Amino acid sequence: MNRFIKTLLFFLAMPLVALSQNHRLAFEASYEAIPDIPKGLLEAISFTNTHCNHLTDANYFHDGPDVMPRAYGLMGLVKDGKGYFRENLHLVSDLSGISETEILQSPEKNVLAYAKAFERLAEESKANQIKSYLSVIQRLSELPIGEEKDVYPMQSMLYSVCLFLNDEKKAEQFGFQKYDIDLKAVFAEHYDMLTAPELGIFRSPDYPPAIWDPAPECNWEPRTKEVSAVVIHYTEGSYAGCISWFKNCDAEVSAHYVIRSVDGQITQMVREKDKAWHAGTANGYTIGIEHEAYGNVWEFFTEEMYQSSAALVRSICSRYRPINGQRTHDRDTLDNGFCLNNGLYNLGGEGACVQIRGHQHYPDQTHTDPGPYWDWNYYYKLINEGSLVTVLEGDSGSLDHQNYGNDERRIWVIRGPEGSIIQLDFSSFSLENDFDFLWVYDGDNEFAPKIGRWNTQSPGSVQSSSNVMCIEFRSDCLTTDSGWEASWTAIDTTPVAPEIEESMTGVFPNPTDGKFTIKSGSEGFTDVTISDMYGNVMASERFVSSIEIDASSWAAGIYVINYGTPITLGKVAKLVKM
Repeated sequence: MNRFIKTLLFFLAMPLVALSQNHRLAFEASYEAIPDIPKGLLEAISFTNTHCNHLTDANYFHDGPDVMPRAYGLMGLVKDGKGYFRENLHLVSDLSGISETEILQSPEKNVLAYAKAFERLAEESKANQIKSYLSVIQRLSELPIGEEKDVYPMQSMLYSVCLFLNDEKKAEQFGFQKYDIDLKAVFAEHYDMLTAPELGIFRSPDYPPAIWDPAPECNWEPRTKEVSAVVIHYTEGSYAGCISWFKNCDAEVSAHYVIRSVDGQITQMVREKDKAWHAGTANGYTIGIEHEAYGNVWEFFTEEMYQSSAALVRSICSRYRPINGQRTHDRDTLDNGFCLNNGLYNLGGEGACVQIRGHQHYPDQTHTDPGPYWDWNYYYKLINEGSLVTVLEGDSGSLDHQNYGNDERRIWVIRGPEGSIIQLDFSSFSLENDFDFLWVYDGDNEFAPKIGRWNTQSPGSVQSSSNVMCIEFRSDCLTTDSGWEASWTAIDTTPVAPEIEESMTGVFPNPTDGKFTIKSGSEGFTDVTISDMYGNVMASERFVSSIEIDASSWAAGIYVINYGTPITLGKVAKLVKM
């Protein structure tokens, strides 16, 4: 199944990233007040810093010395940099003359204050093209400037702004003329660092598709245990901000990898052989992966991010044999209504059955990421792509799977003749409650629309909408049950035409009382099917000489043609003797 179809099926139900009307007006008002700022530039900065969310304290769930400084408003301004980030809220307020309180409370004032500050610095530096505009954006950023370790995070942020401006879909969505920035020319000596070319020196030593930008030794230590699990986090801050924060020795925090939302770019910051500081008591035996997300976190969990993250985890599984991709957390809400992904839920410590899970699923934690918006079932399927599929074809058969084992993932595809639907009937069904699950999909693979998921109750009888059905079964590493017995049948849905002995066609007027009378005349019809001109059966009756038919289901005002004659007050029907 190609990536486009997977993306379409998965993201049909996902909220779209889009500006609210109020936020759109905030940008338009700023361009009207300061017309020298090129259209799209403010949105590009906002999208890079906040995904165009007006952030307040309500958008944050965690705090403490290890947590990134909070960004506020549409433009993502920092008021408390925790001694590391620059407090650009104060700078923007001073340059614009708009109070910090107004900037924090009003989306319109937030954008306008940034725009005024931008205008003032652009005039001072005589900025009038994209490269000089990037210098202004850098001066207004919260990211540190001045040391060698600060170069990559800052350049990465600026690069993201340019990616937005060059994106045709973003230009259409946000209402500006697409830019055509020559990224290699603009970023010059930093270009290779930002894109990690195939043979470049900035490749990750453990995972070559990633960029290597190491955290300082003050934020990690040598590992003394074998790697046996993976922790999924989200950053609660921007991609560039997270990379910069992991270089702050006072924060005493790091992760092995950071993944960007918009395109799935990966930066490695700690070697896998070393212990990053990301999950407390679980640090010693885990690899930590941070995913860019904050504010409306579901907007950040893009197809590109899922694909990139799953590829990384597949690589980790191939290099650390104790980790099994089939032991990825895949449970969301159990049959009894309990949700495992909202808040903290301990799935066990070192040696636990589930080896790839969220920060919230490890013992002794306070952070609840990645939370209920991370689609664990979809992630599981991406990590375990390429599993063996058993194909069953024909008119009928059995699909028994009794006395199953631990750590199973089985996929069956049932394919009947064209023009049929598949019916799957279970005569017995018993799985380990809350741990082993059966999925049925309406199509030829596990990415097709889901018909249902079953665990504590039997599916009974399940039907597809076409001649193909996919069944997926997963069991965990402990405890099994008797499984199931089932049979399947391909049901022919081809319409069967009745054997017609005689027929006549006539016009039957729409009566005011909702009924009309059909007389048999001399032919003496007894079994009659009444159809409209399109062959849709309207009634099927038995009568001797005459019968009243309810016409309420026949819409009035439909124009039909019978032998070239327009009929506006009636319907053409056919009486068929069966």
